[in-house]
Amino acid sequence: MKSLKNRNICWTVIGLGNIANKFATDLLTVEGAELYAVASRTQQKSDDFAKKYQAIKAYSSYEALVNDENIDAVYIATPHSLHKENTLLCLEQGKAVL
Repeated sequence: MKSLKNRNICWTVIGLGNIANKFATDLLTVEGAELYAVASRTQQKSDDFAKKYQAIKAYSSYEALVNDENIDAVYIATPHSLHKENTLLCLEQGKAVL
């Protein structure tokens, strides 16, 4: 487990719709947290979202995102019908999920 002393928690978001925008906006105000990466089904949407919210990385697949070793937590912002599938994908890679 990574030491959290003197470092930000690296959050990520998968699914970049309305709720993801609200989460990212609020995350900008949280001390000790940063939006590290985002993922959508298209690279362009990920790139645009990452630029808007100052994320370091943008992925065009959820699989690529969860394989990034720098991630601490994943916010699932996909449609509800995909939450179980997306959550299991994250948990299988040892990622914390919200």
